[in-house]
Amino acid sequence: MPDTRRAIADPAYRTIGALLDGYRRAAPHKAAIIDVDRDATISFGELAAVVDSVARQLLRHGARAGSRIMLVGSEGPEKLLLWLAVWRIGAVVCPLDIAFVGAVAASHIFEAIDPSLILLSTQADANLVPATNAPLVRVGAWPASGAEPLNDAIRFAADADRTPLPDTGSSSDVASMCCTSGTTGMPKVVVYDHACYWLNGLDSIDLLGFGPDDRMLEYRSFDWYSAQILSLAPFLQTGSTLCIARRFSRSRFAEWVARHRITVCAGVPTVLNMLLEGPLDVDTAALASLRAMTCSTAPLSTPQWARFEARYGVHVINLYGSSEAGWMCGNRVYRRKFGTIGYPAAHIGFDIVDADGESCGPDEAGQVVVSGPKLALGLMRRDGGIDPIRGAPFYSRDIAARDTEGFVRISGRMDDLIIRGGVKIVPQEIEDVLLVHPQVQDAAAVGVPDPIYGQEPVCFVVPRPGSKLDARQLLAHCRQHLAREKLPKQFFIVDTLPRSARGKFLRDVLRRDWWIAAHRPEK
Repeated sequence: MPDTRRAIADPAYRTIGALLDGYRRAAPHKAAIIDVDRDATISFGELAAVVDSVARQLLRHGARAGSRIMLVGSEGPEKLLLWLAVWRIGAVVCPLDIAFVGAVAASHIFEAIDPSLILLSTQADANLVPATNAPLVRVGAWPASGAEPLNDAIRFAADADRTPLPDTGSSSDVASMCCTSGTTGMPKVVVYDHACYWLNGLDSIDLLGFGPDDRMLEYRSFDWYSAQILSLAPFLQTGSTLCIARRFSRSRFAEWVARHRITVCAGVPTVLNMLLEGPLDVDTAALASLRAMTCSTAPLSTPQWARFEARYGVHVINLYGSSEAGWMCGNRVYRRKFGTIGYPAAHIGFDIVDADGESCGPDEAGQVVVSGPKLALGLMRRDGGIDPIRGAPFYSRDIAARDTEGFVRISGRMDDLIIRGGVKIVPQEIEDVLLVHPQVQDAAAVGVPDPIYGQEPVCFVVPRPGSKLDARQLLAHCRQHLAREKLPKQFFIVDTLPRSARGKFLRDVLRRDWWIAAHRPEK
């Protein structure tokens, strides 16, 4: 596989203890983390002291270097402070949203990870935690209120204990065990070392032109690997300011940006669409500090991308990554191209190959294959062993093509490809055509069985509020832009489309809905 990594002088890996102590000395009063929901700030001087305090408390609860510590229920600054404290003692972070993955999956995950300690927020229901021999410790609130509800609760406050903490560890130490979304079956537990975070963080810095004066807004759960490598890692590497919300709020978004002088905001297609379909009633000056908004996790349609930039004047940086590989491609703030996912990230081997494993030429579609030192270590098995990922090429099952300038366009998943009479149809091609229609708000295409052609495309379309659409209108529109063999066989007008928590279409649900409609008895 061709090595597309560029030669750059990377800063050497530094431990959490060294990073936080450096920022404490250099800029003790600078804002480190801002809770935009509660308008509360912790400075770098306070951050280092609180993280050290929580680290000592973890040691008193029996945690040690290499211990697997489960974080259950905590979000916001509390989760970040726990996360940093776990890394401070060289332990392994294992975040888990039990309500999201479900009781059955949670039981399997606990069995595989076998945690040494479980940290529960005050809001978490201990009854949801699967049977385990690991101690359960409650976590207080930040800022600390003075008296926590339980005497043994983890407190987020500096203490008088000045016992030195060892600053040990290397980039090859296991850093975390995180669950994927599990939208196509049982969630997978992905194992990462600190090299994954360090190299992906450096890529985030390159993609966004990120520096110490930036203020990043992150509203996604830090259970997401994307949030960890886009927001947490660069924050630690640059000493910038990390602004966090527990969830996105359309009504408060402009206020957050203006009040906290946000320069970069994390984004997903769902949020960009929310801001388009319910435009903010604010002067564009309110967003003046915002120089870029990322978009990742799910495909972003070119029409929506163009509409967003025209409406708000904020550059969208479309990125492409996965739980197994981190960032694979991305547009840069200094070099972008509409409709693409940019070009390969600096720290990854990237190629697009055909069915025989040979590199594809310009504009030739094939499967994305990546390799290199920032791939995840592997996937955890039920028995606690690890099936390795790093060390061999990783076949993504994503279909893409690269143009003569090196920019990559993702067409879709191999599993989503529609093959009609030997003609390969990418769902996103149909979806992008439909999204150009002025009365279409959202659209998804799937392949369904056909006795003659093998498969036919059908579409589910959400109209804009107040619009009236019918199949004839949509078919006429598609005829203007699509080849005859790619025209949808049926259209279904629906109120909403099923998406995962990450914003990806649940195409299996749509196929089920088609089957129900196709087999409904005629009246």
